[in-house]
Amino acid sequence: MYMRENLYVTSDLYLSAYLKVKGFKPKLVKEKNKFMFEFEKTEEIINYVNEYLTENGNCEPLSYTNAIKNLKNLLHNQ
Repeated sequence: MYMRENLYVTSDLYLSAYLKVKGFKPKLVKEKNKFMFEFEKTEEIINYVNEYLTENGNCEPLSYTNAIKNLKNLLHNQ
């Protein structure tokens, strides 16, 4: 994961699913034979990333599972 000017970019499917559940819309982009998820960078998204990475975040399990499935489908349809 890394940040550009106004973007938070990651290849982490599960983090992206967590952010999707939290209401952020990922954009799928291809960089050097690898797909990445781009999100608008805000203070709020950075807080959710930190929650996820420190295992302090939570969400509804079924919504998270559905977000993972949706993102996988998006990847496989590219």
